[in-house]
Amino acid sequence: MSAIQKRIIRELYKGTTLSLKNMFPKLRCSNISREIRRSFEIPFGIILDRKQINWSDEFSSGYYFEYSLNPKDYERVRELFLELVMNLDVKQIEFFDPQVVIEID
Repeated sequence: MSAIQKRIIRELYKGTTLSLKNMFPKLRCSNISREIRRSFEIPFGIILDRKQINWSDEFSSGYYFEYSLNPKDYERVRELFLELVMNLDVKQIEFFDPQVVIEID
């Protein structure tokens, strides 16, 4: 598993909305659209919600997308986080309960 995959899973598990504005400091990648598809959606079969954000100033205008986790996929991302990022065996975790929150930095 690549470092970018681990970072995407970690940020989605934390509830972060990923976008062009916050991708580089948190994920250290320069093209969030490409990395979301290539490193997360295709390998794990989870499609993120997309929200188009339009912007303009006095010189130009454009848009970018914000990517967020659909609530129905939270359990799958939680399992990915525990197994692939934290290296825990989900089947052996007795406290695997949606009420339990694992603290991360």
